Amino acid sequence: MKALLLLFVLAAEPDLEALVERFYLGAKVALAENASCLDADQQAWQRTLKSCRDAACLKRARLERLATLQALQESVPHGLDLPAVPQLLWAISPGAEGKSGGVPLQVEGRLAYGGGYSLRAEGGKATMLIDDLSLRGSTTERLAKIRAESRDARLMARGIAAEGAGFDPRQCIFLYVLP
Repeated sequence: MKALLLLFVLAAEPDLEALVERFYLGAKVALAENASCLDADQQAWQRTLKSCRDAACLKRARLERLATLQALQESVPHGLDLPAVPQLLWAISPGAEGKSGGVPLQVEGRLAYGGGYSLRAEGGKATMLIDDLSLRGSTTERLAKIRAESRDARLMARGIAAEGAGFDPRQCIFLYVLP
């Protein structure tokens, strides 16, 4: 009887490591030509797992990663108790050959359009994500769709700061919806 109960518990507990891999691959498909941005992001997340000292920490980290990637999935398994974390909506790949390093930049606001897409903070300050001349591929239609569907949502963008203002277009920019 104990063996049967153990099998039932094991069957009920999803393989979070495999699910994270599935969500990662699903997100890469959804991001189309911007999928390469997710590679370094996934590797950075995997490095954070090394700081976990127990199974509870690993489970929490994997559930958070699943929650982060869920908006880019065609379907999400029922019964997952995912935490409220920023969900990745899109990634904008560099328009030119990328450079490494730089100062991280993170801004919050509502997605606005005018000469390109920017995040407009509550105080009115806008931070450009991508200008019209740089829009290409699936990013063009995806950002329009995100803007139409998230008019009242608080969004967050993260990337690397440009030398002047805004985001460095030679680096990936990640766009999230906040919980």
